[in-house]
Amino acid sequence: MSANIASLFRKDQLLTLEDGELYEKAIQRWSDTAIRRAKYIVPAETAEDVSKAQTRSGEKGGGHSCSGASSSEGGLVIDLSRMNKCIVDLERKTIKVGGGALWLDVATEAAKYGMATLTPRYGLVIDILEEAELVTANRDILTCNEAEKLRSILGYSRCWIELRSCDFLHPQYIPTAESDMVRSARLPATTPPLLTPLFDAAAKWAKTASVDESAMIFMACPPPAFTPMLVVIPFYNGSAEEAKKKFAPFFDVGPVADMTQEMPYSEVNGLQNPMAMYGGRKLFKSTAFTAVNAERFQHIFENYVKLTDELPETKAGAIIVELHPFDKVADVPESATAFANRGKWYNINCALRWSDPALDKRVRAWASEQVEYLRDEEAKEQGMQLSGRRGYGNYGVEDEKIREVFGGNFDRLALLKGKYDPENIFHKWFAIPLRA
Repeated sequence: MSANIASLFRKDQLLTLEDGELYEKAIQRWSDTAIRRAKYIVPAETAEDVSKAQTRSGEKGGGHSCSGASSSEGGLVIDLSRMNKCIVDLERKTIKVGGGALWLDVATEAAKYGMATLTPRYGLVIDILEEAELVTANRDILTCNEAEKLRSILGYSRCWIELRSCDFLHPQYIPTAESDMVRSARLPATTPPLLTPLFDAAAKWAKTASVDESAMIFMACPPPAFTPMLVVIPFYNGSAEEAKKKFAPFFDVGPVADMTQEMPYSEVNGLQNPMAMYGGRKLFKSTAFTAVNAERFQHIFENYVKLTDELPETKAGAIIVELHPFDKVADVPESATAFANRGKWYNINCALRWSDPALDKRVRAWASEQVEYLRDEEAKEQGMQLSGRRGYGNYGVEDEKIREVFGGNFDRLALLKGKYDPENIFHKWFAIPLRA
């Protein structure tokens, strides 16, 4: 690989250890657990750059994989961060998004035109994808814009590198959304007095939530107290006055602080950014759940309090309960795309953060225990494990079983893998075993 890569690019198009600070910056990832010391980094700017560099590599889009899937120890990384342009076509109501763009880039550009991607109303981004440009394992540059070809790439990228997508956007309320934080403090060494009323309110709200509403409940340690609290971030695609009515069950609980206000949609999408800056060791571990059950979340919260008391550096993380109306997503058959987690359920994510590598195993074990607890409780209630028990794949740390991640789509994806990537070039992040 060394001779081949070095001969394909000018010295200023290739980063190595010799480039010092530039190289060190290029290998940085959102989580320190994902940093790997690559031998070569190609900061790609065009599809041709990616095609030339394509070999047994890791590819970095936003660099947010906690497992190291976007990194390569001693190997090659194709860095797409320079390919981050977002271009809105107002007439067609579409947005072209570069493979290195962050969601902040997408939301900010779309908001300039009063547009957005709104999952509860219109479905997942992969459900409104019109076109995609990609590089295959044999270095072909392809544009997929036919229904059959698009279906084969949606939700699974272990046979190619996606360079650009073209997705539909939809009009949104301007100035956009009502959202900020509602906090419920905890008393020292006790369960928050408002925990049960809060989750009861969430259950009541969820039963009638419209496609223009969404809510997330955080178990976190925000400033200035840095003590475990419950934080609610409600979203409504409409006026603040209407939002107050929609989220009345939450406000009736009597939050200790109410900072809700109207704000542009791009700002709503960025509310969590201060909690999610680069640096530190991070972990995502998630699962699906159907019942907004206060008793179960009390159990999780009590464990979170113990964790942060025993390991204070974990106060930088959070447990996120995602309550997004699911009907539109669930309306699409699971077999329509590779994404196999469609159903009438919500998601909870242990988004943990710490700094000491010696704590890696302990923190990961704690997260797994919380997920297994919820899965077991759901199984008792449902009489069987949820087909969506695997949770959202992007929150995985590669200890999940691949068949559980892709469900009934596994065998079809194995055939695609054998057809488009027979040499297993794309061998990271839930790579399906080859099948001829």
